[in-house]
Amino acid sequence: LTTQIFIENLRQYRTLSITATRTALDILNYFRDNETISDSESWTLFEVINEYGLERPIRDWEYVATVIGNWEPNKQNALGFKNAVPPMFGSLHLEVKKNKWQKRHFFIRDGTVYHCKDAKVKIKLKSPTKFIFALKSQDKVAMFENPDDYIRYLCADHLDKMKDWVLSLRAAKVIFIK
Repeated sequence: LTTQIFIENLRQYRTLSITATRTALDILNYFRDNETISDSESWTLFEVINEYGLERPIRDWEYVATVIGNWEPNKQNALGFKNAVPPMFGSLHLEVKKNKWQKRHFFIRDGTVYHCKDAKVKIKLKSPTKFIFALKSQDKVAMFENPDDYIRYLCADHLDKMKDWVLSLRAAKVIFIK
């Protein structure tokens, strides 16, 4: 399987052959060895799901061919690199039903994303802010009885918080626990 991997933006990319056993860390190390990216530990490989407007950090141990294999056919999805990974906790808005949002407290502990209800729960018909991101299943959407369970949308209060959360998810073994 040969694919393009974008580096920080859509203008710069490299073409790479992906085998069934090649992990995200293998690809990161390949690009570090070729001096395409720096030796910094903060580089992350993302899958870009254009249909949903999502970027998901691929964990170091994930097989990239499996990630690509779970993409829906004939969609314009891609792989790309970004830089930086901070630790995270704090309030986010969770879409609990279509267009219904609740403010929850989220944190990452022991490689898992947790959330609990906040004392002041607010239900809204539209996203409370424009800083929306999502947790997407690694399975195909066809595996879900309810397609709304394929992706869980979250909303941060500020752009910086959203970026911190998205990049911190790289280090977590993302199991969504209520």
